[in-house]
Amino acid sequence: MTTFLTDEQGSSAATRAVPGPPSSPAVRRRWVGRLRFTVSVVVGIALTALTLPTVTGVTWTQLAPAAAHVPMAWLAGLVVLWLVGLLAHTVTLTGAMPGLTHRRALTLSLTGSAVANVLPLGGAAGIALNYRMARTWGHSGTAIGSYTVVTNIWDVLAKFLLPALVMPVLLVAAPGVAGSFAYAGLAAALVLAVVAATGLATLASPAAADRAGGLGDRVLGRWLRGRSCRAALVALQAGTSAVVRTSWRRLSLGMVLYTACLFALLLGCLTATGAGVGVAAVLAGFAVERLLTLAGLTPGGAGVVEVGLAAALLAFPGSSVGVALGVLLYRALTFGLEIPVGGLTLAGWMVAHHRSVRRAPAIAVG
Repeated sequence: MTTFLTDEQGSSAATRAVPGPPSSPAVRRRWVGRLRFTVSVVVGIALTALTLPTVTGVTWTQLAPAAAHVPMAWLAGLVVLWLVGLLAHTVTLTGAMPGLTHRRALTLSLTGSAVANVLPLGGAAGIALNYRMARTWGHSGTAIGSYTVVTNIWDVLAKFLLPALVMPVLLVAAPGVAGSFAYAGLAAALVLAVVAATGLATLASPAAADRAGGLGDRVLGRWLRGRSCRAALVALQAGTSAVVRTSWRRLSLGMVLYTACLFALLLGCLTATGAGVGVAAVLAGFAVERLLTLAGLTPGGAGVVEVGLAAALLAFPGSSVGVALGVLLYRALTFGLEIPVGGLTLAGWMVAHHRSVRRAPAIAVG
């Protein structure tokens, strides 16, 4: 909040800006956000440190010697497979934003994930960061909005479809255990039907977007400050439907390749740690893990994903120590490694952007 003081004598048109105290609601929202983030981090740490040993029956002292026996060649191969999965994901990202290169798509993916994993309301912060980066590359606000909507919808649909695809495999491979996953699969299918019907209807129909935007204008009118939900949603629908219509094959191919790489990564982690679980068990655990990443209870699902994935895997025969260590290794790659790598990528982009801004005036003058 800023207070302006003017010269009452009129001898000068200059004004002075004196910073005032921040508004009470803004301070309250900031502190509530920090408190929520702190609580979620504590919950994630507690779930990993306390609940995971309880679920698996494995103590941390048992994991240390087991981790020392994981071959370095396996670790190197798993890191390469993680990177291949990220590159496969850029097929979807470049399809969602025409003109986006694979290198820049990888930059968006890494930096957005790193921010989402470490900041309060990290998902929104990651989207805001990606918006700023894409704008500096010349993409329009409408194109970035369509990109954000389409990539998130494809991600959610892939995670909801997975249980429906896994259930028939489990019923054949492990009929005695598959029953415990039947209700979860049914619930996921029902949620998928509602989400898909609502989202796709709005994306496919200008009239639906217009009605939804009009409702938003009526409900949020006092906070919009002259802006229009209807206009924004209609423009977004037009851009989004055009992307889906022309790139749905590319979007789907990239998501299938990315999902397959993640499954192979989980299978590789469990193999490297000697978990001794079969492919059916890994399929079941992977389907549960994909759904749990949508929960958003903790940053990146920390703690929640580890416990849920370990519990699903241990519903099948296998080594408890190997399963616990394999789950931690998988999460270290898909969650932990993204933070430093994404942070370094962000630092590199900021340096490059700063240099380009400094060179711009000299180029313009020349």
